[in-house]
Amino acid sequence: MRWLVVLLWSAMIFFQTIPVQAADLKMNINIVRQDDGITWGELWYDDTMVWRLTFLTDGAKPVIAGNVPATTFITPDIVNGFFLLKVQ
Repeated sequence: MRWLVVLLWSAMIFFQTIPVQAADLKMNINIVRQDDGITWGELWYDDTMVWRLTFLTDGAKPVIAGNVPATTFITPDIVNGFFLLKVQ
């Protein structure tokens, strides 16, 4: 049992992700789930947001307070018994 604890502790120490700032390629992927069920992800390249994908909750309407041209909204809905994905 002691070896298992030491092995898990060592794995947590040695296998942590470490950002590399000296690399020429800066690419980040962020995924966030909010309390109201909305999940969104962003793709960043060279400190510029390339694309944002937002999964809204059932029947939600996207509300935007600014000009975000690189955002794709996906809203699930049920219409006449059929599952429908609205892409905006």
